[in-house]
Amino acid sequence: MSPFFQWLLAVARRNPVATLSVMLLFVLGGADWFLWRRWGNLAVESERTRQEGEKMLLSLSSHPRIGTQFSEATKALAYIDSNLATEADLAGNLDYFYQFEKNTRVRLTNLSQLSSQPPTDAESFLAIPFSLRLTGSYPQILSYIHALETGPRLVRVKSYRFSQAGAEALTADLTVEMLGRP
Repeated sequence: MSPFFQWLLAVARRNPVATLSVMLLFVLGGADWFLWRRWGNLAVESERTRQEGEKMLLSLSSHPRIGTQFSEATKALAYIDSNLATEADLAGNLDYFYQFEKNTRVRLTNLSQLSSQPPTDAESFLAIPFSLRLTGSYPQILSYIHALETGPRLVRVKSYRFSQAGAEALTADLTVEMLGRP
């Protein structure tokens, strides 16, 4: 045994209380170091759990709002579904365009439903194309187009062309698509 360890053993035999205190100091220091590391891990875990709880509380507190939004979305989908056109209902589809002719005082000189492309599997709706020729003043034609785009049926203007038809009259050639059921 080395002389240092022999000396250390002799001191420990002469001072058992000091030896016990030093040993207790090392044991408690190791335990403190272990607990300090464990406390850091627990603090991180506690913060993560607190954030998850706040998210859950926010979700639970907004349940009535989510229910209201779901109800509004259901009403909107029902409104859209009730206003979808049917490609086979030619008379009903053409009548939709003639209704706006009366209100805007535009003369509808040509209206025809074009053949539509079959929808793909990914598409839930069918775009039914129409060709229109309108005659009227510029504000009347714009009013007609606005009425089409804001009416109950979902209509999209694909192309348009204006030409002079007289001193104050214009002719507008439109191609529009109406959303319909496949």
